[in-house]
Amino acid sequence: MRLQMIIPHSRPTIDKEDIKSVSEVLSSGNISQGRKVKEFEDELARFVGVKHAIAVSSGTSALHIALKSLNIGLGDEVVMPSYVCSSPYLATRYTGAEPRIVDISLLDLNICAGTAKKGMTSKTKAIIVPHMFGCPADLNELLDLGVPVIEDCALSLGAEYINAKVGSFGTISILSFYATKMIATGEGGMILTDDDEISEEATLLREYDKRPLSTISYNYKMTDIQAALGLSQLRKLNHFIERRRQIAKIYDEHFSECNLTSPLIQSHKRPVFYRYIVMIEGLEDIQMKAKEASIFCERPVWRPLHRSLGFPECENTDYAYEHALSIPLYPSLDEKEIEYILQNLTAIFPTKKG
Repeated sequence: MRLQMIIPHSRPTIDKEDIKSVSEVLSSGNISQGRKVKEFEDELARFVGVKHAIAVSSGTSALHIALKSLNIGLGDEVVMPSYVCSSPYLATRYTGAEPRIVDISLLDLNICAGTAKKGMTSKTKAIIVPHMFGCPADLNELLDLGVPVIEDCALSLGAEYINAKVGSFGTISILSFYATKMIATGEGGMILTDDDEISEEATLLREYDKRPLSTISYNYKMTDIQAALGLSQLRKLNHFIERRRQIAKIYDEHFSECNLTSPLIQSHKRPVFYRYIVMIEGLEDIQMKAKEASIFCERPVWRPLHRSLGFPECENTDYAYEHALSIPLYPSLDEKEIEYILQNLTAIFPTKKG
């Protein structure tokens, strides 16, 4: 009888070093924002290659502060792709600005200059560019549009575009450290920038206490508990990325005879494979059969923004929503689990004809 395993779609990679790091902070009694947060900020800035990093409570709060730091508010517009989680939309709404929802490129499932331009008007004050599923968007073309680019690196910490880390190109960039992101602090986020004034403004917006009440600030601080876990995770990030790439290569080789396609990876990009995406016919049926084997494959975006909002169709996004399937891939997958995934999904996936 074949051994039955349960393979969740995502899970954090937490070890004894992570637990020890958090325990040390708890034992110290200094558990709110303090020395560990500053250390985490400094290490992250060095890793990505930027001057400033400001730790906050979540990726969404990072986006909110990023937008506010650019003085974006009522009457302004922010371009973003439909094929993304709701965070960019919500953060834009928090400022009073209007989200402008655009389509993606089917080559890499990212927003591109061609689709971004269709949403731009004289009121456009920024473009939010998520590097979807760990694969960099084509940044040079987007930067050439002449509007501040906010890189959303929530899924792509460590990915490279033309030999530099994503997060080092935009006017501002943001990270998320949710439980299943590239590194995890449970909840948490980071703002990255080379601009001194933006860094100063973002730091002022992060915390409200001991500030004049004539200015608006927020309670978006990170704790030293989270930062200690983040530092421990960051020390292992290169290993996490290497392991993700190893598993992706195994999947590429094993599924080569199946009737499916994967997003294009161009030579000037080095993805981190936050998700392993395949485009496949009969997605819901395949997802159900995988679930029967206790392998939890998911649509990588729960529902595109334009569908949730009742906006006109985005043709490429609609195609991705109907065909994109995310197969479990994370550093803590062991060899037996990978073999179980390969055996079961190969039996489920359609094979190439002829």
